[in-house]
Parts: sequence; structure tokens; C-alpha cells
Amino acid sequence: MWVTTVLHRPVVPVPLFFTSRLSPKVLLKPKTFRFGFPLPSLKLKASATKKQLQTQEPDNEDLHNQEKSDDQSFDLGWLPTFPHILVASMSNFLFGYHIGVMNGPIVSIARELGFEGDPILEGLVVSIFIAGAFIGSLSCGSLVDKLGCRRTFQIDTIPLILGAIVSAQAHSLNEILLGRFLVGLGIGVNTVLVPIYISEVAPTKYRGSLGTLSQIGTCLGIIFSLCLGIPAEHDPHW
Repeated sequence: MWVTTVLHRPVVPVPLFFTSRLSPKVLLKPKTFRFGFPLPSLKLKASATKKQLQTQEPDNEDLHNQEKSDDQSFDLGWLPTFPHILVASMSNFLFGYHIGVMNGPIVSIARELGFEGDPILEGLVVSIFIAGAFIGSLSCGSLVDKLGCRRTFQIDTIPLILGAIVSAQAHSLNEILLGRFLVGLGIGVNTVLVPIYISEVAPTKYRGSLGTLSQIGTCLGIIFSLCLGIPAEHDPHW
């Protein structure tokens, strides 16, 4: 059996005078060739920037003039919806009116209807209005979802008108209780309906300011009813 053997030639070390010390700068940064361009391109860029500045200056002047004109002009974006919101806020005026209208003449009404000196019945005549408002506020949400705000306003006037007529023409305790309860039903619907209607009609920018009209109407109604109760102290028919 023949065995072949390969003999490697010994490696001769390289003499020191053949090696050269290379600097790391040469290895890291190879030499590159750059081609220069003439300077007229810079002049073109400079002229272009000058033209851009000249075109931007009139735009800034126009914006400045627009800002001055906006400051001088009045913002009347709330005006188209103001009549609708004012009419809707009258419902809150009725709410405040019916809250305070019984405080003055309750003594004369109790004397005329025959329950004078009974604090329970006197309190019932006043508070049954709030009981009707509680029921009306609970039913308002479903009415608005089914009929809409405008149709609900129209239907809501029925208990308000009937309750006012029955209360004014009452000749017994049951009649005035019924009238006050019907008025409470209508007012309860209005307390929920009016803020919803204002939030839908008013512009977003003025929604908070116009929404305060509902509360202002309630306060004005209470003040007006208390002022009307002042003559009732001297004239029982008032």
C-alpha cells in the first residue's frame, strides 16, 4: 500500500526592511478626487432667495391687513340663532315663574278654597308642581328621541296651557292641585329639552354663552313672580 506524503515548504519570515508603517489615516480616509464647479451657481441661488423674499413680503402685509380688519369688525356669528334660543329660553322663564308664583298668594288662595291654616295642604299645593316636573323630566328623553326637539316643544305647550287655565279658574282644592300638576309636567319636559335644543342650534364657538340664557330665564322668572306677589298682600283678588 502506497502512502503519499506532501511536504510543505517552510515559510521564510519577511525581513523588517520590507515592511512599512502605514498610518491609520491612510487606511481610514482614502484619497478622493473632487471636481469643483464655477461660482455662478451660487449667484443663481442668491438671486432666487431674493426673489422669494420679495414675493413673501406682500403676503405678510396682506395677513397683517386682514388681522387689522378682523379686529375692527364685529363678530356676529351668534345673531342668526339668537331669536330661536331666546324663544326657547322663555320655557325656563315659565319654570322660574311657577316656582315663585305661589309664595305670595298662597294665604289668600287657602282662605278662598277652604284649607286655610292647614300647612300640609298649603305645602302640597306648592310642591305638587315639583312632583309633576319630576315625571316630565323622566319622560322627556324618550319624547325627544322619537319626535325631535321641535315636535316635543309643540306637544309640551298642551299641559302648560291647560294647567295655567285650570289653576286660574280653580274653585276647589282638587282643581288647583290638578292645574299645578299639569304645569309641572310641562315644565319638567322643558328643563331637559331647552339645554338639548340650545346645544344643537347654537354654533360651537358661542354654545357656552348662549347656553346661559336658559338659567338667566329661570332667575328672571322667579324675580318676576315674586314682584307680582307683592300686591297680593293687600288685594286678595290679585
